[in-house]
Amino acid sequence: MQGYWLGYLFVSFAIGVACFGVALAVAWRRRDAVSRCFLALYGALSVMVTASLLSAFGETAPGVISAAAQQVFRYLESIVGLYGVMLTLPLLLHRVFRVREPRRERVLVGVVVATLVLQHLTEYVLGSTPWDERGDWLEDGVLLAIVAYSLWLVVTRWRSAEAERPLADRISLLLLIGVPGFVYDLFLSEGWGLRWYPLWYCLTSVVMVSTLVRGEEIVSPQAADGWGLSAREAEVADQVARGLSNKDIATTLHISPNTVKTHLRTIFEKAGVRSRFELISRMSRSSGAKHPEG
Repeated sequence: MQGYWLGYLFVSFAIGVACFGVALAVAWRRRDAVSRCFLALYGALSVMVTASLLSAFGETAPGVISAAAQQVFRYLESIVGLYGVMLTLPLLLHRVFRVREPRRERVLVGVVVATLVLQHLTEYVLGSTPWDERGDWLEDGVLLAIVAYSLWLVVTRWRSAEAERPLADRISLLLLIGVPGFVYDLFLSEGWGLRWYPLWYCLTSVVMVSTLVRGEEIVSPQAADGWGLSAREAEVADQVARGLSNKDIATTLHISPNTVKTHLRTIFEKAGVRSRFELISRMSRSSGAKHPEG
């Protein structure tokens, strides 16, 4: 079984590393909030898979990796990677579904940091088995709460007109697929030996990175911030820049052609242009400029 686990992790690691390089390039080029948050989540998952791979290799080849290094790998997986996922997953969903509530984000960050401190206190300071178990229960409870909150965001905001499309649809599907695996990893994986999250990592890598590369869901930052466009107007402008007709834009964004025309008139006025050609030209010229932080 250990050999299968090692091979499984290696395949996950190889796919993840290949996609991570592309994701890093996309985030550097776009410099927008969505791609930055995705890169942070992706990095946390990559740490978990890489640490698991090295730890599994050390178990199959005793003496190659020292006991101290094994401890470091376990820490990277169970603390650095796991808490990184707990922190970045809801923040990414906030960006994708455009939840503009800084106070809620501060609460989320505070809960994760407090759980991290208590986990270190129970495991490394108090040290006894009962306290260690209590720390693990707290960690699992907070993780389940964050997953539940993420599901709640998906259910309540999936049809939101402001949500990034089709990124919102794809990340919602990935989360729904991942929830049974999260539960399995928490409560059943020790008995069966294999874990779900490396496979979810592969799926997320391929789906999210390919979506970001095609650029279907990231609204042009210079349009949204520099011209004062609303979220929907920025989406329409982005579709125009891709060469879509009014009818195609209406179909893509699930609005009527008349609504597209209304948005275009407002966009032309705010951008100071008089035609689609001028709008595309302005967006093309500014695409190489540094995007505002958001």
